[in-house]
Amino acid sequence: MSITIFIDVFNANLEYVSTFIAAILGYVGISIILYGSAKGIVEFVFGFFDHEKHIPHIRIELAKHLSLGLEFFVGKDMIGTIVNPSWDELGKLGAIIALRTVIALFLDYELKKMEGGDSVG
Repeated sequence: MSITIFIDVFNANLEYVSTFIAAILGYVGISIILYGSAKGIVEFVFGFFDHEKHIPHIRIELAKHLSLGLEFFVGKDMIGTIVNPSWDELGKLGAIIALRTVIALFLDYELKKMEGGDSVG
């Protein structure tokens, strides 16, 4: 009988738990993107004064952070839609995932292109 009570309590709090977890994933994604951007800015400024050809390296590192941050945002959106899935919300989630997947694929393509020696910039 105690397992039934646990399940009832869990179901009652599922919306709060999923909202909390989705918020954490969103903050992690934002943090990763902000960290990568700040790191890229610092490397650009210090590399600018050294007159080195460092742009391809900075682009690769920034793209890696952007791609990872986008993955956390997709996870956040998926968890946020699980609790109250309406057709409208599922459609929006599908569009968001499709858009972020296309962006991630282009980032991945650029990363492979730059790491392979065919760097642009």
